[in-house]
Amino acid sequence: MLTEAQKKSRYKSMQARNYTASLQLEGIHLASNNDKTRSSEDTESKQIADLKLRYAR
Repeated sequence: MLTEAQKKSRYKSMQARNYTASLQLEGIHLASNNDKTRSSEDTESKQIADLKLRYAR
């Protein structure tokens, strides 16, 4: 079971990743200072690209 502080921390990190992903969908790419999450960002970027292809008109 997660503590309240852990839940808040996970929510904030998820919120930041979702915001960055939504900006990428709009074509805005920000320079990332977090190299430790690079592999997860790469997989998320691949998923975003796949979704773009799937829903492209």
